[in-house]
Amino acid sequence: MSKLIAVWGPTGAPGRTTVAINLAAELAEQGQRVLLIDADSYGGAIAPLLGLVDEAAGFAAACRLAESGALTQDELIRLSHAIPTGAGELDVLSGIVRSDRWPELSAERVKKVLALAMENWDAVVVDVGFNLETDEEITSDLFAPRRNASTLTVLKQADCIIEVAGADALGIARFIRAHDVLVENFPESLRVIVLNKVRSGLDARNTAQAAATLSRFAGLHEVYELPADDKAITASFASGKPLSTSAKNSKLRKQIQTLAGNV
Repeated sequence: MSKLIAVWGPTGAPGRTTVAINLAAELAEQGQRVLLIDADSYGGAIAPLLGLVDEAAGFAAACRLAESGALTQDELIRLSHAIPTGAGELDVLSGIVRSDRWPELSAERVKKVLALAMENWDAVVVDVGFNLETDEEITSDLFAPRRNASTLTVLKQADCIIEVAGADALGIARFIRAHDVLVENFPESLRVIVLNKVRSGLDARNTAQAAATLSRFAGLHEVYELPADDKAITASFASGKPLSTSAKNSKLRKQIQTLAGNV
């Protein structure tokens, strides 16, 4: 059975796109057929990080075809990019680069794309936006498009939600507030908490405080810690390749391997 994995994090760039890319790459390394989707309605980042030059956002194009009933498996494959991960290969549907194109990502369109993707891939990893607000449903017309529809639709459909928090004081504060909203909106979802950019040495005490804060104020006792590996991230960004190719022996890559194995 296919799995739909949503990667979410609060505002402030906690690293959700980096986690999504490398989690998908590690699942592909396990021999699974994996599709990575950029569903962030505030502007996609997956294509630039992977060095993809895409004039037409693949996910938006798939959504348009889904509404007209013309979306097929062959079309979905045509719209995606094949990215080598080392021993495996990863398919990528790029996101919108211009944020004013968000109306193309309506809830019904996103549902149809996800349904077809889950029929043809072993795992579907989706990078979603930070915003969980639903106030627009009160203030706008009943049939008007919703800015956060793609994010909320993916989170509702997901088998597992990977929550990414930055391991600094501001990142933890933002995460705890947003996490409460996520739990309120999706109380039955399976969630995995990732504490990202964990620094060692002089910052070790701050990291321990971050984990303790999550435990005390959010009741989150089981947390995956991903180290702040600037060298590995720089190599990945410079080459436009996932860590499994650009920094396969790095500590960060090994921790994401562990995360992928457990997910």
